[in-house]
Amino acid sequence: MIWTLLPVSLIYGLAAALVFRRFSDQVSMRQTINRMMAHVMEFRLFLDSPVLVLRAQRDLLRENFHLLRLILLPSAILALVFIILFPQLDAMYGHAPLQAGEVSVVTMRRSGDATLEASTGIDVETPAVHVIHDRQVSWRVRPLGRTSGELKVRHEGRVLTRQIVAGSGLIYGWKLPFSSPAIEIRYPRTTVLGVNWMVWFFLISTTAAIGYRQ
Repeated sequence: MIWTLLPVSLIYGLAAALVFRRFSDQVSMRQTINRMMAHVMEFRLFLDSPVLVLRAQRDLLRENFHLLRLILLPSAILALVFIILFPQLDAMYGHAPLQAGEVSVVTMRRSGDATLEASTGIDVETPAVHVIHDRQVSWRVRPLGRTSGELKVRHEGRVLTRQIVAGSGLIYGWKLPFSSPAIEIRYPRTTVLGVNWMVWFFLISTTAAIGYRQ
């Protein structure tokens, strides 16, 4: 799975380097960082003079705010891109497919009469369970083996679909940030080589961005 996460992280890192180059004042940033380092050195040079140390701390704080202002726009652009990508990346790398015989719950976030139809290899074990307070309908499902198919929920003359994966493969299905899909499948959480996928994502993308700038 790390091999599919690697190119995504590299592309994001290279894009981050390009965004910072395009939307930030590189000369001002270098000058600000140099002044910050000079103020840090003042702490040791004027250790016996509290007044000068306090002045250096004040100036260092001022330069920190100046640096934050310089990187605000590119940081906001990259944060927006990551927020858009996060739901899909978390579905693919933060969750594992269902295992054969492993029970899961499928939930439709709407109220009313509904029926669930599953593709071959997925057993729907319970009738619809309605939660009136949360306006939800749920079913318990169990994959019988390795499979990748589609769930269909018939609700008020409409058909809602959602991919379901069991055994192996990547989980995908685009959704907007801060929103829940009409049909939600409870997949187990997983890691990439023992750690959360975001650790690898930011490690690889940061390395790519630094390498590109050099």
